[in-house]
Amino acid sequence: MAFLEEFLRNPATVGSLVPSSRELTDNVTAPIDFSSASCIVEYGPGTGVFTDILMARRRPETVLVLVEVSRRFCQLLQARYADHANVYILHGSADKTGDYLRKLGLPKPDYVVCGLPFSSLPRRLGWRILEHTRELLLPAGQLILFQYSLRNTRLFERFFQPIGQEHVLLNLPPAYVLRYQPLRAAPAPRARLRLEA
Repeated sequence: MAFLEEFLRNPATVGSLVPSSRELTDNVTAPIDFSSASCIVEYGPGTGVFTDILMARRRPETVLVLVEVSRRFCQLLQARYADHANVYILHGSADKTGDYLRKLGLPKPDYVVCGLPFSSLPRRLGWRILEHTRELLLPAGQLILFQYSLRNTRLFERFFQPIGQEHVLLNLPPAYVLRYQPLRAAPAPRARLRLEA
């Protein structure tokens, strides 16, 4: 119910009427090497559907950082995870994650898990999040996205090298899982970029 209410209140940042399926969470988390990851960041954890899997599979010493723009979802996440060691629940925007990590003395992430709906985010915010994430990740790190269309792949590839793609039909709606590694070259000028409608 909280998920539905938050979607109706702010669909641009929630992106879907229902939480993700187990098939989607399995596909998103499968590429993560939990035996070696030192830091995992999740953008927009919502009610914690993906967070539950990350919590169950991570090593106790692996830092998990949850960045959530919804104050209500942050309160739910605090109630569920605040007592766990090495878990940080941050109310704020994904494009400020580096600042949050530096203030807390945390390492750069090996993985960023992201389900933010780039097709409905403001154009400049989408650019900033991707540009910021490219600089935030370790050079061999991965951005793991799930999206409900492939409309923004050209945008993603201005900042990242694609390394994998899966189509998960057993989800409502069906979703794509996209895996990327950061490009070191500078992206094209801002004037050329736009988020697809």
